Amino acid sequence: MKIKYRITLLFTLLVTMILLVMCLSIYYFSNWNREKDLQRRLRNRGLSTVSLLLKVEGMDIQLLRQIDENMKISLMGKSVVVYDQYNREIYQYKDNDASVEHVPFSLLNKARNDGEYSYKSGERDVIVIPFIKGDKQYLVAAAAYDKDGLEKMSQLKLILLFSFFTGTLLTFLTGLIFSNRLVVPIQKITNEVKEISSQNLSRRIAIQSPRDELNELSSTFNDLLTRLQESFEIQRRFIANASHELSTPLTSISSQLEITLQNQRSAAEYQSILFSVYEDVKNLTRLTRSLLELAKASGTSDGMELTLVRIDELLLKLPAEMHKTSPDYKVELHFDSFPEDEDKLLVFGNTELLHSAIRNIVVNACKYADNHTASVSLHFATDRLTVTVADNGPGISEAERTMVLQPFYRSEKTSDSQGFGLGLSLAYRIIKLHKGELGISNAEPAGTRISVILPIARNFHQL
Repeated sequence: MKIKYRITLLFTLLVTMILLVMCLSIYYFSNWNREKDLQRRLRNRGLSTVSLLLKVEGMDIQLLRQIDENMKISLMGKSVVVYDQYNREIYQYKDNDASVEHVPFSLLNKARNDGEYSYKSGERDVIVIPFIKGDKQYLVAAAAYDKDGLEKMSQLKLILLFSFFTGTLLTFLTGLIFSNRLVVPIQKITNEVKEISSQNLSRRIAIQSPRDELNELSSTFNDLLTRLQESFEIQRRFIANASHELSTPLTSISSQLEITLQNQRSAAEYQSILFSVYEDVKNLTRLTRSLLELAKASGTSDGMELTLVRIDELLLKLPAEMHKTSPDYKVELHFDSFPEDEDKLLVFGNTELLHSAIRNIVVNACKYADNHTASVSLHFATDRLTVTVADNGPGISEAERTMVLQPFYRSEKTSDSQGFGLGLSLAYRIIKLHKGELGISNAEPAGTRISVILPIARNFHQL
């Protein structure tokens, strides 16, 4: 069922329940007032009769009946009976078209003991009222049929039924119009989203005013489209750059082998060509490994094997590893005073990925520093730790600090150096995967400072 019909039905059901409660309340309280008014009129009629009978000296029974006949009261089937203290009838009156209402002894005794009592006898309402004169207790029973009042209640019932069903119908029609107007913006959003594909991700949903939930929905869709567009652009650039980087060593290998096979060569020439091919294969292997690590770091931490990692132990391995990479590479370690709580040294993550991220940053620092030396320091805070890698190289301009985090981007200052432009991009993705931050700034007096901020292990799952 479409949402506009659900809204209409829900709105109609709600208003129908309110109308039903109001109509029933109006009818109930109107009938209650009618009964109270009838009892008041019967009480006055009965008390008037018994007062004339007992308090007026010389009152004749026939005269009293004539008075009752001439007393105008808009009630049908009237009957008045007076009982003495022994429950004997001492006076009775009835309309011509009515019968005398004889009250059962049990009800007469109940009225004597409990006071005024009322009940229904067929279509007539009866009220029994105690009346005391001297030391004697009399009872007067007045009965009548409220024809006018019941006719008015019948008319009121018809009016309420008509109002109820008319109100329900109007509510349904109004709800249908209201729900149609409500879902029009949603239909517009749906139609606009249907027209968006991977070929026109630059298109955006028109933001409607005022700023309501639909406005927020449109903004959320636009933000999603922006992220998708950025992802597609990154993917296109990545594929283009990866294809270019992979084709370069493959083309070089293919060309060298093709030229070599065209003529007979000496052993020295074959050795030289094989060495050149070997270097290309090594570059291709490094590039493939970097691409695999980049793909691994592009997912989420859900499927990743996470363990407790001591950052200080990881950093202590760097000097020896950099020396193996190149004898000219040096690493200077600077640690703050170690905290008493060893938990502040632990981060929650994948050891290999974290090692690869920090190693890539340090390799870049050693590669581009004038003295091929990277200064690595470790700082501690309450809920996080910071690894800072600084060098005295050419530095990274502020305009390029965002670009260098993209795969295959290389600064003009470092274009002459060997590399693929994947180191910082890979490190950035690994750090984000571990809910950390990577910041780039200028070192003093020259060079680049890269800060890696990671949450300590006990705070990892709170982020």
